[in-house]
Amino acid sequence: MRHLWLMHRLIVTTAVYAAGCILATYAASAGDASASSQRTADRDVAWIVVANESVVEREMNAQAARGMRLAAVTDGLPCQVAIIQTPAMLGGGNASYRLVVDRDLIQSLPNLASEGFEPRGGVRRPGGRTHVVWERSAAAGNARVAEWRAIEFSNPDALEKDLAETVRAGFRPRSLARTAFRSWPGLSEKGLIIAGRRADAKPRDVRVLRGTSRNVDELTKSVEALTSEGWSLDLAFTSSRDGNPNTRRERAYLVFSREVGTRAAEPLRLTRSSSWGMVGDGEPVAAAPYWNDFLFAWKPAPRRQIWATPIRLTSFEASCGGLAMKLRIDGQRDQRSTIVAAIARPVQGTDGYELVLVLDERLGS
Repeated sequence: MRHLWLMHRLIVTTAVYAAGCILATYAASAGDASASSQRTADRDVAWIVVANESVVEREMNAQAARGMRLAAVTDGLPCQVAIIQTPAMLGGGNASYRLVVDRDLIQSLPNLASEGFEPRGGVRRPGGRTHVVWERSAAAGNARVAEWRAIEFSNPDALEKDLAETVRAGFRPRSLARTAFRSWPGLSEKGLIIAGRRADAKPRDVRVLRGTSRNVDELTKSVEALTSEGWSLDLAFTSSRDGNPNTRRERAYLVFSREVGTRAAEPLRLTRSSSWGMVGDGEPVAAAPYWNDFLFAWKPAPRRQIWATPIRLTSFEASCGGLAMKLRIDGQRDQRSTIVAAIARPVQGTDGYELVLVLDERLGS
């Protein structure tokens, strides 16, 4: 089996510097004679470094006008990056994006629901406030959410209790906008989860699993047991002990819900990996940095593989210094490769970071 990290094509980079935003676009090289016939694998990718929220929103919509969609927002880097990629299947109209600052979120939720927007995560420039990225696309169709609700929490260890009433009303946690940070009075910050409810939603139960050990064997058994009983993984994230985003993530939180009366289902798999390579034979569900490694949740599926491809960054680059010049994607030409997550961890013994792109590979044509 060939390894994902072996380069099979040349990728050229163009960096555009706008006011408060660094945009890098990648496309197949003009010297690659097979580029036009390999568009399902060599799809365009744009990287938007989060330095100014208004410019980020403008650039996201500019790329969306070209038919591209938000693939992932980095988790674990001091300087966040939004990654935009051309969809594997074109058609259905272009997406549009809106960034909403956390303090305006609650009053914005009714309009966001009526206009068909869905949350895709939070972005935050160094020293700034959290902005939630919302996406609207025709692909949502009948699965559109009728109502959104924001749930704040102070301690993720009590998250199950904080979510119980909302989930019982038919809401499902959809996105973590902000992790709780516990510090001195005036410096602490509550966590923020966005949950959605469809018009035909029924009451649900909620369970939250917590992992604290680097060894995830027991957590894996608990995940497989829950999901085999019909529980669905709605949200997964990791956190340091106090929620500080710049220290090691030693806590994992997996939020499950189940419609009342649901029973057996196919179990999920959980994998911890230290670096690049294939991390699962199936469909990716969640990924996050965990201890000095990475944590992946995936669902077994035929002709699907999950790959992690690394990018090494210095602390200067990870803090927005020349970051656009280091961003790239390595993918096999004979597979359809879709970016589904971008997670980073500090590299032990250095002042640098390893950013891993998580790729959903569909084998064959």
